Amino acid sequence: MKNFQVTELNISLVPVDWLFARYQKLKKSVKITASGQKELMVIREYLEKTGRTAVSSCDEEVEQIEMDIPVAIRQQYVSIVEYRLKQYYQANKRKQWLQAELQTVKPKEPKVTAGMELTGVSARSGIPHSSTEQAVMSMFDKAERLQDEIWEVEDQLYPMEKALRCLDPDQLRLVEAKYFCREEELDEYLMNSFNWYRAKYYQVKKTALILLAQSLRII
Repeated sequence: MKNFQVTELNISLVPVDWLFARYQKLKKSVKITASGQKELMVIREYLEKTGRTAVSSCDEEVEQIEMDIPVAIRQQYVSIVEYRLKQYYQANKRKQWLQAELQTVKPKEPKVTAGMELTGVSARSGIPHSSTEQAVMSMFDKAERLQDEIWEVEDQLYPMEKALRCLDPDQLRLVEAKYFCREEELDEYLMNSFNWYRAKYYQVKKTALILLAQSLRII
């Protein structure tokens, strides 16, 4: 890519990912020559004509946001957000398990029969109670503990659920596919799976992580 130059003659043969990489490299050059300016114009016009993207605004909003983030925090927020996303995934799995367990232990109304065996006396009322009654009370206690834990987990999930609502459909799709699974998917795999060119994939990912970091008050 170092000695590569895009021209009107060869641009149709150049992969889109290379065009974006070349465009961004030229745009960030401290000193850009007249030929470099012309190359930028050729790439921009080609990509906009083919409907790839509005290159003139590519990454500008994200870069402006990052300029306002202190350097030390800028280097850390990605790993923090990714860790919080994995925590959210694990907590969500825990909530699902608790809800399923709650359904299995919710006591049903016991059938009262004349042959109910008495095994003890209630400490509160002094009235004899049966083994069936004890089992039902135990199930009620377990159901109550499970429900309390579900509410605790929901409180833990709320900040991330609120943050995820700030994402657009593409950003949410990427976050769910990459982080809400047992093993984190590789960027290259998701890029091909979504049929996104490299520049779009990393722009969507970068923007999503920044928006989540802002909503979670990490930055």
